[in-house]
Amino acid sequence: MGVRPACAWLGCRVLLLVLALLVVGCGGGVSKWTTEGDRLLRDNDLVGAEKAYNRAIAIDSHHAPALYGKGWALYLSGHENLIPAARQLFSRCIDYDPEYWGGYRGMGVLLLDDDKVAAAETMLRNAYEKNDREATVLLSLGQMYLRASKFEEALQLFEGAIGLEPQRGEFMRFLAELEMRQGNHAKALQWITEGRARAVSGRRGLLLLDEGELRVHLDRARVLVAKSLGADDPGLPEALRALDAADSLLEKAIQSDERLRNAGQRKRYHQRLRQQVETAMGG
Repeated sequence: MGVRPACAWLGCRVLLLVLALLVVGCGGGVSKWTTEGDRLLRDNDLVGAEKAYNRAIAIDSHHAPALYGKGWALYLSGHENLIPAARQLFSRCIDYDPEYWGGYRGMGVLLLDDDKVAAAETMLRNAYEKNDREATVLLSLGQMYLRASKFEEALQLFEGAIGLEPQRGEFMRFLAELEMRQGNHAKALQWITEGRARAVSGRRGLLLLDEGELRVHLDRARVLVAKSLGADDPGLPEALRALDAADSLLEKAIQSDERLRNAGQRKRYHQRLRQQVETAMGG
């Protein structure tokens, strides 16, 4: 008779221990799959990243980093029909974890894409308030200021992001963008070269540098043809060489990612610009 309470007490302790282990195991699983999703995202394996985030969300449907990661993977896919799903995931991040920066950054980027600058700034500033040491938040704020031609503010934010994560050479692409916007194409290409000399965070980092270089070459060609003074202008052959480099990088990007956003539209722009150069040369 006296043994039963002791057995019951021991059984309760075992049950509590099992439950505690299950909780720890689930938490570890969420973190494990979210980290795996982050790794695959950096390697530009967007489908693999989405699957890993789904595994994390299956364990904890309120886990904001996994929701944000999946939303970002959908956004980067280039499929416009996935943008509403990405927006919903970012919104859930904010609802489930208002202190987590990711949902605000994701919503801010989407709003910026829609040219809703005031609303985007509110979201991005919220992200910054939640975590002022998250480099990607600084980059997104910097891009917003760059669009507004606020070059000094953009520079401070880009340099701040690089200072936080100097091992991510792809961040140099944003300094290149800043120089390009100010017409300094040679300096812009120097930043791309420096970025390639540094470590980058996976295959996606290399693609970001390629994209940055492509944009510089394309803008240089556009400026040279716009400033040309006649068929013999020495800038026109330079414009063609810049276009050749841009075409090569675009083809490389398409081969690397068949879902590249607006690939057909971008090809047509390259072709129109080439026609403008050839026409200016008397062709």
